[in-house]
Amino acid sequence: MARPKFQQGSIEHYGVNWMLRYYDPSGKRARAFLGSYASHPLEPNKRNVAELRAIFHDKITAILQAVNSGSTEAIPGGATVGDFIKHSYFTRLDWRLKAEGELHIEPSTVEAYKDIWKNYVESRAVSKIKLRDFTPIDARHFVEGIPQHLTHQTHLRVMNFLRGVFTWAIQDGAYRQANPFDGIKTGGTRRKRTDLDPRQQKIQESNQHAYTLEEVAEMLDKLPDPAKTVCAVAAFTGLSRSELRGLQWKDYDGETIQVRRKNVNGHIGRTKTEAREADVPVVPTLRKILTTYKKEFPEVGDGWIFRGGKLFNPLDLDNLSRRDIPQHINGAWFGWHAFRRGISTRLSELGVDAKIIQVILRHANISTTQAHYILPTRTSTETALKKLDKVYRSK
Repeated sequence: MARPKFQQGSIEHYGVNWMLRYYDPSGKRARAFLGSYASHPLEPNKRNVAELRAIFHDKITAILQAVNSGSTEAIPGGATVGDFIKHSYFTRLDWRLKAEGELHIEPSTVEAYKDIWKNYVESRAVSKIKLRDFTPIDARHFVEGIPQHLTHQTHLRVMNFLRGVFTWAIQDGAYRQANPFDGIKTGGTRRKRTDLDPRQQKIQESNQHAYTLEEVAEMLDKLPDPAKTVCAVAAFTGLSRSELRGLQWKDYDGETIQVRRKNVNGHIGRTKTEAREADVPVVPTLRKILTTYKKEFPEVGDGWIFRGGKLFNPLDLDNLSRRDIPQHINGAWFGWHAFRRGISTRLSELGVDAKIIQVILRHANISTTQAHYILPTRTSTETALKKLDKVYRSK
């Protein structure tokens, strides 16, 4: 029976060295040197082997390039684009899931990349082209072939996925030219789509909504706990959904909330950026709400502020937003991120400087705040034009 083409190899302590054991393109067993045992004197158990695999990742990838390329050819780039994505790029992403610091990548990001691969790349001609033969013309043909009725943002996400694939191929030595997706212009539409079903229409509206003060007041008046307090914290602090799920009582000292972690689909880790780890002041209204809430939901277990069920695990905010919230506010629910857009937009309308809003939202760059979180309304634009008219008439 033929052995599978894709391999990870096995790491073993051989003499005074760490070696990689694998099967060469002809199917014969082979060994390759990774490093001296003295430099990494670890017991060869499951946990330590995983650590060694991370330490020697680049060497292992280089050694296995030929056998994992989907071809018996030994030269890098002999694989198709599709083979490289499945057997090298996604393997790299799986490694980065476990990495620390700047190399770490979130599970949700990897899932989004795999969705793009499945929906826009895998069955297209682009995945059948040999990696080493791929040109900017192929990149342009692919990008221009994406259906134009899709949004411009969708076009950008698909192209940036493949740009990332070729960035890794260049770094890994599998592609020896400039990134073919650099300088390629994306298409798609920037207009709101009108051919969506009700569910898709609601999603489109949610992605462009910023809660008003009236909407927040209605939630705090009508929602039962824990939904009421979760929404209050989101509205008065601008914390994201994953940061809300990651809050523990030890993070709140009565005056500020110290954002120290996030919880993405059960995966607990550090915040998205260092800027997001800043302390967030708690206004008097929110302090009062949290004091009342803690009496009903006192600290237990690991001390999660928003907990659910008998095991006291972090509360599932997706279930909360689907099952518990809309029915109390007549369906006027636009998701958790609308709180971040809401606090920034309302502060901007009150004349707060964009730099201050950036600090409150803990964005690394002010351009993110201005481009995506301050949403001008008809009232705000009319007010601005009236001010201009008043100044003009006074001159």
